[in-house]
Amino acid sequence: MDEQGPRAWLDARRARGMALGLETTHRLLAALGRPDRRASTVIHVAGSNGKGTVCAILAAAAHAVGHTTVLFTSPHVARIEERIRINGRPVSASMFDEALVRVKACAEELDLEPTFFETTMLVSWAVCDLVKADVVVQETGLGGRLDATRATRADLCVVTSVSVEHAALLGTTRAEVMKEKAAIARPGKPLILRDPEDDSVLETARRTAQQAGAFDLEHEGPASEVILVTVPGDLDVREEATCLADAACSAIGWSTGGLSDLAARVRWPARAQWIGTTSTGCGPMLIDAAHNPSGLARALPGLWQTFQGHVGAGAWRLLFGTSPQTDLEDMLRPLLERCRLSHPERVLLVAPEGGRMPGIAPEVLREVPWSSLNEPECFATVGAVVRHMRAKPMPTLVLGSLYLAGNVLTELGLDSDDDLSLLPIQG
Repeated sequence: MDEQGPRAWLDARRARGMALGLETTHRLLAALGRPDRRASTVIHVAGSNGKGTVCAILAAAAHAVGHTTVLFTSPHVARIEERIRINGRPVSASMFDEALVRVKACAEELDLEPTFFETTMLVSWAVCDLVKADVVVQETGLGGRLDATRATRADLCVVTSVSVEHAALLGTTRAEVMKEKAAIARPGKPLILRDPEDDSVLETARRTAQQAGAFDLEHEGPASEVILVTVPGDLDVREEATCLADAACSAIGWSTGGLSDLAARVRWPARAQWIGTTSTGCGPMLIDAAHNPSGLARALPGLWQTFQGHVGAGAWRLLFGTSPQTDLEDMLRPLLERCRLSHPERVLLVAPEGGRMPGIAPEVLREVPWSSLNEPECFATVGAVVRHMRAKPMPTLVLGSLYLAGNVLTELGLDSDDDLSLLPIQG
Protein backbone atom coordinates (compact mmCIF):
# COMPACT_ATOMS: atom_id res chain seq x y z
CA MET A 1 0.00 0.00 0.00
CA ASP A 2 1.12 3.53 -0.68
CA GLU A 3 2.22 5.48 2.37
CA GLN A 4 -0.17 8.30 3.16
CA GLY A 5 -1.42 10.16 6.21
CA PRO A 6 -4.22 8.56 8.24
CA ARG A 7 -6.88 11.16 7.31
CA ALA A 8 -6.01 10.91 3.61
CA TRP A 9 -6.16 7.12 3.91
CA LEU A 10 -9.56 7.37 5.57
CA ASP A 11 -10.85 9.72 2.88
CA ALA A 12 -9.67 7.25 0.24
CA ARG A 13 -11.97 4.67 1.86
CA ARG A 14 -14.92 6.57 0.35
CA ALA A 15 -13.92 5.27 -3.07
CA ARG A 16 -14.57 1.75 -1.78
CA GLY A 17 -18.25 2.61 -1.74
CA MET A 18 -20.57 0.35 0.22
CA ALA A 19 -19.75 -3.31 0.73
CA LEU A 20 -22.11 -5.38 2.85
CA GLY A 21 -20.45 -8.32 4.60
CA LEU A 22 -18.67 -9.18 7.84
CA GLU A 23 -15.42 -10.91 6.92
CA THR A 24 -13.24 -7.79 6.68
CA THR A 25 -14.62 -6.39 9.92
CA HIS A 26 -14.16 -9.70 11.74
CA ARG A 27 -10.53 -9.92 10.66
CA LEU A 28 -9.79 -6.34 11.67
CA LEU A 29 -11.57 -6.70 15.01
CA ALA A 30 -9.37 -9.71 15.69
CA ALA A 31 -6.27 -7.72 14.72
CA LEU A 32 -7.34 -5.01 17.18
CA GLY A 33 -7.56 -7.66 19.92
CA ARG A 34 -11.38 -7.80 20.01
CA PRO A 35 -12.05 -4.60 21.95
CA ASP A 36 -15.77 -5.41 21.78
CA ARG A 37 -15.13 -8.18 24.32
CA ARG A 38 -13.61 -5.81 26.86
CA ALA A 39 -16.66 -3.56 27.35
CA SER A 40 -19.04 -4.79 30.03
CA THR A 41 -22.19 -3.92 28.05
CA VAL A 42 -22.67 -3.57 24.30
CA ILE A 43 -26.01 -2.44 22.84
CA HIS A 44 -26.74 -2.65 19.12
CA VAL A 45 -29.63 -0.75 17.50
CA ALA A 46 -31.15 -1.09 14.02
CA GLY A 47 -34.32 0.14 12.34
CA SER A 48 -35.62 2.40 9.59
CA ASN A 49 -36.46 5.44 11.71
CA GLY A 50 -35.63 6.59 15.22
CA LYS A 51 -32.63 4.34 15.81
CA GLY A 52 -30.23 7.25 16.31
CA THR A 53 -32.53 8.82 18.89
CA VAL A 54 -32.78 5.51 20.79
CA CYS A 55 -28.98 5.25 20.74
CA ALA A 56 -28.58 8.80 22.03
CA ILE A 57 -31.01 8.25 24.91
CA LEU A 58 -29.37 4.96 25.91
CA ALA A 59 -25.89 6.50 25.82
CA ALA A 60 -27.06 9.45 27.93
CA ALA A 61 -28.70 7.05 30.40
CA ALA A 62 -25.51 5.01 30.75
CA HIS A 63 -23.40 8.11 31.30
CA ALA A 64 -25.89 9.51 33.81
CA VAL A 65 -25.31 6.57 36.15
CA GLY A 66 -21.54 6.79 35.92
CA HIS A 67 -20.56 4.49 33.07
CA THR A 68 -17.75 5.47 30.73
CA THR A 69 -19.75 5.33 27.51
CA VAL A 70 -18.90 5.36 23.82
CA LEU A 71 -21.64 6.00 21.28
CA PHE A 72 -21.11 5.18 17.60
CA THR A 73 -23.57 6.61 15.07
CA SER A 74 -23.58 7.55 11.40
CA PRO A 75 -23.53 9.59 9.34
CA HIS A 76 -22.18 12.66 11.08
CA VAL A 77 -23.97 15.98 10.98
CA ALA A 78 -21.14 18.54 10.93
CA ARG A 79 -17.82 16.69 11.33
CA ILE A 80 -16.58 13.15 11.49
CA GLU A 81 -15.58 13.15 15.16
CA GLU A 82 -19.23 13.27 16.23
CA ARG A 83 -19.69 9.71 14.94
CA ILE A 84 -17.88 8.70 18.12
CA ARG A 85 -19.06 10.33 21.34
CA ILE A 86 -17.36 9.72 24.67
CA ASN A 87 -19.76 10.37 27.55
CA GLY A 88 -21.92 12.33 25.14
CA ARG A 89 -19.21 14.54 23.63
CA PRO A 90 -17.55 14.08 20.23
CA VAL A 91 -14.15 12.43 20.43
CA SER A 92 -11.25 14.85 20.09
CA ALA A 93 -9.51 15.06 16.72
CA SER A 94 -6.25 13.91 18.30
CA MET A 95 -7.81 10.80 19.86
CA PHE A 96 -9.68 10.04 16.64
CA ASP A 97 -6.36 10.19 14.78
CA GLU A 98 -4.63 7.99 17.35
CA ALA A 99 -7.31 5.33 16.96
CA LEU A 100 -7.34 5.72 13.17
CA VAL A 101 -3.57 5.13 12.99
CA ARG A 102 -4.08 1.84 14.82
CA VAL A 103 -6.86 0.73 12.46
CA LYS A 104 -4.83 1.76 9.40
CA ALA A 105 -1.81 -0.24 10.62
CA CYS A 106 -3.95 -3.36 11.11
CA ALA A 107 -5.51 -3.00 7.66
CA GLU A 108 -2.14 -2.56 5.97
CA GLU A 109 -0.62 -5.50 7.85
CA LEU A 110 -3.46 -7.75 6.68
CA ASP A 111 -3.59 -6.15 3.22
CA LEU A 112 -7.27 -5.32 3.67
CA GLU A 113 -9.24 -2.43 2.18
CA PRO A 114 -12.13 -1.65 4.55
CA THR A 115 -14.89 0.72 3.48
CA PHE A 116 -15.27 4.17 4.98
CA PHE A 117 -18.07 2.97 7.26
CA GLU A 118 -16.18 -0.14 8.36
CA THR A 119 -13.16 2.02 9.15
CA THR A 120 -15.04 4.55 11.26
CA MET A 121 -16.79 1.75 13.14
CA LEU A 122 -13.44 0.12 13.88
CA VAL A 123 -12.03 3.48 14.95
CA SER A 124 -14.85 3.70 17.49
CA TRP A 125 -13.76 0.38 18.99
CA ALA A 126 -10.13 1.50 19.10
CA VAL A 127 -11.35 4.60 20.97
CA CYS A 128 -13.16 2.29 23.40
CA ASP A 129 -9.79 0.79 24.26
CA LEU A 130 -8.20 4.21 24.74
CA VAL A 131 -10.86 5.39 27.21
CA LYS A 132 -11.58 1.94 28.71
CA ALA A 133 -15.27 2.22 27.90
CA ASP A 134 -17.52 -0.10 29.87
CA VAL A 135 -20.73 0.66 27.92
CA VAL A 136 -20.86 0.89 24.12
CA VAL A 137 -23.94 1.80 22.10
CA GLN A 138 -23.68 1.33 18.35
CA GLU A 139 -26.06 2.18 15.54
CA THR A 140 -26.39 -0.01 12.47
CA GLY A 141 -25.31 1.63 9.24
CA LEU A 142 -27.55 -0.18 6.74
CA GLY A 143 -29.83 -3.15 7.26
CA GLY A 144 -28.37 -5.37 9.94
CA ARG A 145 -27.53 -8.91 8.85
CA LEU A 146 -24.53 -7.88 6.74
CA ASP A 147 -23.77 -4.53 8.36
CA ALA A 148 -20.27 -4.21 9.83
CA THR A 149 -21.70 -3.56 13.30
CA ARG A 150 -23.11 -7.11 13.25
CA ALA A 151 -19.55 -8.47 13.56
CA THR A 152 -19.21 -7.33 17.17
CA ARG A 153 -20.43 -8.87 20.36
CA ALA A 154 -23.68 -7.44 21.75
CA ASP A 155 -25.56 -8.03 25.00
CA LEU A 156 -28.80 -6.45 23.85
CA CYS A 157 -30.25 -5.56 20.46
CA VAL A 158 -33.04 -3.14 19.57
CA VAL A 159 -35.02 -2.83 16.34
CA THR A 160 -37.04 0.37 15.97
CA SER A 161 -39.81 1.00 13.43
CA VAL A 162 -39.30 -0.66 10.06
CA SER A 163 -40.32 0.56 6.61
CA VAL A 164 -39.31 -0.30 3.06
CA GLU A 165 -36.01 1.45 2.33
CA HIS A 166 -32.97 0.65 0.19
CA ALA A 167 -35.25 -1.85 -1.55
CA ALA A 168 -32.54 -3.13 -3.89
CA LEU A 169 -30.49 -4.25 -0.89
CA LEU A 170 -32.99 -4.97 1.86
CA GLY A 171 -36.19 -6.07 0.13
CA THR A 172 -39.40 -4.66 -1.27
CA THR A 173 -41.73 -5.54 1.63
CA ARG A 174 -41.65 -4.71 5.32
CA ALA A 175 -41.27 -8.41 6.13
CA GLU A 176 -38.18 -8.66 3.92
CA VAL A 177 -36.68 -5.54 5.49
CA MET A 178 -37.48 -6.85 8.96
CA LYS A 179 -35.65 -10.09 8.18
CA GLU A 180 -32.50 -8.09 7.45
CA LYS A 181 -32.79 -5.81 10.47
CA ALA A 182 -33.87 -8.38 13.08
CA ALA A 183 -30.81 -10.40 12.09
CA ILE A 184 -28.76 -8.22 14.43
CA ALA A 185 -30.13 -10.52 17.18
CA ARG A 186 -27.33 -12.30 19.02
CA PRO A 187 -27.68 -15.88 20.25
CA GLY A 188 -29.27 -16.02 23.69
CA LYS A 189 -29.46 -12.23 24.07
CA PRO A 190 -32.67 -10.16 24.29
CA LEU A 191 -34.05 -8.43 21.20
CA ILE A 192 -36.22 -5.38 21.91
CA LEU A 193 -38.68 -5.00 19.04
CA ARG A 194 -40.96 -2.08 18.31
CA ASP A 195 -44.32 -3.70 17.56
CA PRO A 196 -44.53 -3.59 13.75
CA GLU A 197 -48.35 -3.75 13.91
CA ASP A 198 -48.36 -6.38 11.18
CA ASP A 199 -48.60 -10.06 12.05
CA SER A 200 -46.51 -11.23 9.10
CA VAL A 201 -43.74 -8.74 9.90
CA LEU A 202 -43.81 -9.73 13.57
CA GLU A 203 -43.64 -13.42 12.70
CA THR A 204 -40.65 -12.72 10.45
CA ALA A 205 -38.90 -10.97 13.32
CA ARG A 206 -39.57 -13.86 15.70
CA ARG A 207 -38.32 -16.47 13.21
CA THR A 208 -35.21 -14.40 12.51
CA ALA A 209 -34.46 -14.07 16.23
CA GLN A 210 -34.86 -17.84 16.63
CA GLN A 211 -32.18 -18.29 13.98
CA ALA A 212 -29.77 -15.78 15.55
CA GLY A 213 -26.99 -18.32 15.69
CA ALA A 214 -27.12 -18.76 11.93
CA PHE A 215 -26.00 -15.16 11.47
CA ASP A 216 -23.10 -15.42 13.91
CA LEU A 217 -19.79 -16.23 12.22
CA GLU A 218 -18.23 -17.53 15.44
CA HIS A 219 -20.72 -19.82 17.11
CA GLU A 220 -24.29 -20.99 17.22
CA GLY A 221 -26.46 -20.45 20.22
CA PRO A 222 -29.99 -20.43 21.57
CA ALA A 223 -32.72 -18.26 20.15
CA SER A 224 -32.97 -14.63 21.21
CA GLU A 225 -35.80 -13.63 23.52
CA VAL A 226 -38.03 -11.13 21.69
CA ILE A 227 -39.40 -8.37 23.94
CA LEU A 228 -42.24 -6.66 22.10
CA VAL A 229 -42.82 -2.97 22.81
CA THR A 230 -46.22 -1.57 21.88
CA VAL A 231 -46.06 2.16 21.20
CA PRO A 232 -49.21 4.31 21.55
CA GLY A 233 -50.16 5.97 18.29
CA ASP A 234 -50.13 9.52 19.66
CA LEU A 235 -46.43 9.59 20.61
CA ASP A 236 -43.90 11.68 18.72
CA VAL A 237 -40.51 10.35 17.57
CA ARG A 238 -38.71 11.29 20.79
CA GLU A 239 -41.40 9.77 23.00
CA GLU A 240 -41.41 6.56 20.96
CA ALA A 241 -37.64 6.31 21.28
CA THR A 242 -37.98 6.79 25.02
CA CYS A 243 -40.39 3.83 25.23
CA LEU A 244 -37.89 1.60 23.47
CA ALA A 245 -35.00 2.89 25.58
CA ASP A 246 -37.04 2.22 28.73
CA ALA A 247 -37.56 -1.40 27.67
CA ALA A 248 -33.87 -1.74 26.84
CA CYS A 249 -32.78 -0.37 30.21
CA SER A 250 -35.12 -2.75 32.00
CA ALA A 251 -33.81 -5.70 29.98
CA ILE A 252 -30.21 -5.07 31.03
CA GLY A 253 -31.03 -4.17 34.61
CA TRP A 254 -30.58 -0.40 34.55
CA SER A 255 -32.91 1.81 36.53
CA THR A 256 -35.53 3.60 34.45
CA GLY A 257 -36.29 6.20 37.10
CA GLY A 258 -36.04 9.67 35.61
CA LEU A 259 -35.46 8.30 32.10
CA SER A 260 -38.28 10.35 30.56
CA ASP A 261 -36.87 13.59 32.01
CA LEU A 262 -33.37 12.67 30.82
CA ALA A 263 -34.63 11.76 27.35
CA ALA A 264 -36.42 15.10 27.07
CA ARG A 265 -33.10 16.87 27.75
CA VAL A 266 -31.06 14.85 25.26
CA ARG A 267 -29.94 17.14 22.47
CA TRP A 268 -29.69 15.05 19.33
CA PRO A 269 -28.37 17.46 16.68
CA ALA A 270 -30.55 17.90 13.60
CA ARG A 271 -33.37 15.83 15.07
CA ALA A 272 -36.19 18.20 16.03
CA GLN A 273 -33.48 20.66 17.11
CA TRP A 274 -34.83 24.04 18.18
CA ILE A 275 -32.50 27.04 17.93
CA GLY A 276 -33.46 30.48 19.17
CA THR A 277 -32.97 33.78 17.36
CA THR A 278 -29.97 34.77 19.47
CA SER A 279 -28.02 31.73 18.26
CA THR A 280 -29.02 31.83 14.60
CA GLY A 281 -29.16 35.51 13.69
CA CYS A 282 -31.81 34.38 11.18
CA GLY A 283 -34.84 34.18 13.41
CA PRO A 284 -35.95 31.11 15.36
CA MET A 285 -35.28 27.81 13.62
CA LEU A 286 -36.36 24.17 13.90
CA ILE A 287 -34.07 21.68 12.13
CA ASP A 288 -34.87 18.06 11.41
CA ALA A 289 -33.21 15.53 9.14
CA ALA A 290 -36.10 13.17 8.43
CA HIS A 291 -34.55 12.01 5.17
CA ASN A 292 -36.76 9.20 3.89
CA PRO A 293 -40.49 9.03 3.06
CA SER A 294 -41.59 7.12 6.15
CA GLY A 295 -39.40 9.22 8.42
CA LEU A 296 -40.75 12.53 7.16
CA ALA A 297 -44.36 11.34 7.27
CA ARG A 298 -43.85 10.08 10.83
CA ALA A 299 -42.00 13.12 12.12
CA LEU A 300 -43.77 16.03 10.43
CA PRO A 301 -46.92 16.25 12.61
CA GLY A 302 -44.85 16.49 15.79
CA LEU A 303 -42.36 18.86 14.19
CA TRP A 304 -45.14 21.18 13.06
CA GLN A 305 -46.72 21.13 16.51
CA THR A 306 -43.36 22.01 18.08
CA PHE A 307 -42.71 24.73 15.52
CA GLN A 308 -46.12 26.32 15.99
CA GLY A 309 -45.78 26.04 19.75
CA HIS A 310 -42.67 28.22 19.55
CA VAL A 311 -43.60 30.73 16.86
CA GLY A 312 -47.39 30.84 16.78
CA ALA A 313 -49.44 31.29 13.64
CA GLY A 314 -47.47 34.09 11.99
CA ALA A 315 -45.41 34.15 8.81
CA TRP A 316 -42.83 31.38 8.38
CA ARG A 317 -40.53 29.99 5.75
CA LEU A 318 -39.25 26.57 4.70
CA LEU A 319 -35.65 25.71 3.85
CA PHE A 320 -35.46 22.38 2.04
CA GLY A 321 -32.81 20.32 0.32
CA THR A 322 -32.40 16.60 -0.15
CA SER A 323 -30.09 13.91 -1.39
CA PRO A 324 -31.36 11.79 -4.30
CA GLN A 325 -34.51 9.82 -3.44
CA THR A 326 -35.86 6.58 -4.88
CA ASP A 327 -39.32 8.16 -4.83
CA LEU A 328 -39.09 11.93 -4.39
CA GLU A 329 -42.83 12.37 -4.87
CA ASP A 330 -43.56 9.96 -2.02
CA MET A 331 -41.10 11.73 0.25
CA LEU A 332 -42.50 15.19 -0.49
CA ARG A 333 -46.17 14.29 -0.20
CA PRO A 334 -46.64 15.08 3.54
CA LEU A 335 -44.50 18.21 3.31
CA LEU A 336 -46.44 19.56 0.34
CA GLU A 337 -49.68 18.91 2.21
CA ARG A 338 -48.34 20.89 5.17
CA CYS A 339 -47.41 23.75 2.84
CA ARG A 340 -50.89 23.62 1.28
CA LEU A 341 -52.47 23.94 4.71
CA SER A 342 -50.09 26.52 6.16
CA HIS A 343 -48.73 28.47 3.15
CA PRO A 344 -45.13 29.38 3.96
CA GLU A 345 -44.23 32.97 3.21
CA ARG A 346 -41.19 31.72 1.33
CA VAL A 347 -39.65 28.43 0.25
CA LEU A 348 -35.85 28.39 0.00
CA LEU A 349 -34.23 25.55 -1.94
CA VAL A 350 -30.60 24.44 -1.97
CA ALA A 351 -28.64 21.25 -2.63
CA PRO A 352 -26.99 19.69 0.44
CA GLU A 353 -23.20 19.74 0.34
CA GLY A 354 -20.66 17.06 1.25
CA GLY A 355 -22.83 13.97 0.78
CA ARG A 356 -21.84 10.74 -0.92
CA MET A 357 -23.90 11.82 -3.93
CA PRO A 358 -24.73 15.32 -5.21
CA GLY A 359 -27.99 16.66 -3.81
CA ILE A 360 -31.03 17.24 -5.99
CA ALA A 361 -30.64 20.54 -7.83
CA PRO A 362 -32.85 23.30 -6.39
CA GLU A 363 -34.05 24.11 -9.90
CA VAL A 364 -35.60 20.62 -10.03
CA LEU A 365 -37.27 21.07 -6.65
CA ARG A 366 -38.62 24.46 -7.71
CA GLU A 367 -41.03 22.73 -10.11
CA VAL A 368 -42.83 21.12 -7.18
CA PRO A 369 -46.15 22.81 -6.11
CA TRP A 370 -45.02 24.26 -2.77
CA SER A 371 -48.14 26.42 -2.16
CA SER A 372 -45.90 29.26 -1.03
CA LEU A 373 -47.10 32.85 -0.93
CA ASN A 374 -44.09 33.72 -3.10
CA GLU A 375 -42.13 31.94 -5.82
CA PRO A 376 -39.60 29.43 -4.43
CA GLU A 377 -36.04 30.78 -4.38
CA CYS A 378 -33.03 28.70 -5.43
CA PHE A 379 -29.55 29.13 -3.96
CA ALA A 380 -26.22 27.92 -5.27
CA THR A 381 -24.71 27.21 -1.84
CA VAL A 382 -25.82 26.71 1.75
CA GLY A 383 -23.64 29.66 2.72
CA ALA A 384 -25.61 31.86 0.33
CA VAL A 385 -28.98 30.81 1.70
CA VAL A 386 -27.86 31.37 5.31
CA ARG A 387 -26.66 34.88 4.41
CA HIS A 388 -30.04 35.52 2.81
CA MET A 389 -31.85 34.35 5.94
CA ARG A 390 -29.72 36.56 8.15
CA ALA A 391 -30.60 39.54 5.99
CA LYS A 392 -34.31 38.71 6.34
CA PRO A 393 -34.92 37.07 9.74
CA MET A 394 -38.06 34.95 9.98
CA PRO A 395 -39.14 31.73 11.75
CA THR A 396 -37.69 28.92 9.64
CA LEU A 397 -38.37 25.20 9.37
CA VAL A 398 -35.30 23.38 7.98
CA LEU A 399 -36.02 19.92 6.57
CA GLY A 400 -34.40 17.34 4.32
CA SER A 401 -30.99 15.76 4.19
CA LEU A 402 -28.85 15.26 7.28
CA TYR A 403 -26.08 16.83 5.23
CA LEU A 404 -28.18 19.97 4.80
CA ALA A 405 -28.74 20.13 8.55
CA GLY A 406 -25.01 19.81 9.12
CA ASN A 407 -24.27 22.45 6.50
CA VAL A 408 -26.64 24.88 8.20
CA LEU A 409 -25.25 24.23 11.69
CA THR A 410 -21.73 24.78 10.40
CA GLU A 411 -22.67 28.03 8.66
CA LEU A 412 -24.30 29.21 11.89
CA GLY A 413 -21.15 28.34 13.87
CA LEU A 414 -23.07 25.80 15.96
CA ASP A 415 -20.75 22.83 15.44
CA SER A 416 -18.47 22.96 18.50
CA ASP A 417 -18.14 20.03 20.91
CA ASP A 418 -20.58 21.77 23.24
CA ASP A 419 -23.08 22.28 20.42
CA LEU A 420 -22.84 18.63 19.34
CA SER A 421 -22.94 17.08 22.82
CA LEU A 422 -25.90 14.98 23.88
CA LEU A 423 -26.69 17.09 26.91
CA PRO A 424 -26.32 20.89 27.27
CA ILE A 425 -24.47 20.49 30.58
CA GLN A 426 -22.01 17.64 30.84
CA GLY A 427 -19.97 16.64 33.85
